[in-house]
Amino acid sequence: MIKVAIVGTGGMARQHARVFQQIAGCEVVAACDVIAKRARDFAKRYEIPAVYTDVEELLDEVPVEAVAVVTSDAAHAPVSLAAIRRGKHVFCEKPLATTYPEARKMAAAAKRKGVINMVNLSYRNTAAIHKARALVDSGAIGRVMHVEASYLQSWLASTHWGDWRKQPGFLWRLSKAHGSLGVLGDIGVHILDFASYAAGDITRVDCRLKTFDKAKGNRVKGYTLDACDSAV
Repeated sequence: MIKVAIVGTGGMARQHARVFQQIAGCEVVAACDVIAKRARDFAKRYEIPAVYTDVEELLDEVPVEAVAVVTSDAAHAPVSLAAIRRGKHVFCEKPLATTYPEARKMAAAAKRKGVINMVNLSYRNTAAIHKARALVDSGAIGRVMHVEASYLQSWLASTHWGDWRKQPGFLWRLSKAHGSLGVLGDIGVHILDFASYAAGDITRVDCRLKTFDKAKGNRVKGYTLDACDSAV
């Protein structure tokens, strides 16, 4: 039985818990969140026995083989490294880290420990991406010199998913201080992955970022709304 801990118990963690519990030979045995009530409510909902607010304590006290890191982006690296140091496999939400040096450090640490440290970038599973890669690999379209990709997402532009003006749970996407790299970190990571997966390694990237004025003083409920809204 593979014992798993889920660190970060927000909206995406619910999907992790549901799927892990459907996998034979897998058991979610611990949940951790810096907000104690949220961690307790999550653990109760998914019948998870151990609840923590400190990931270091969880890793030292609960015998797990793997950790799902479902925190805000800025916490991905420190939480993952804490698990890797203890020889735990890591399944991390994207992006792997918020900086290239952090990502390299995580990869090197996992290699030294002989553990898996991965992100499941789901767009690699699409048929169109696999077809594009096959065309490139076969040489059917010649040498790839330029790649242009786009991704439009309305997490915040519409209220279909929720209203960031009224629901603070969405505001982290708009604030650097709360761990967000904005649209570049949330969506751009998908573009970079599926473009390089299909076309091969990319040697040069051009990008322009834009942050729009969304509220008076660009502040809502204590959040400074400074994360990028558009990346071209």
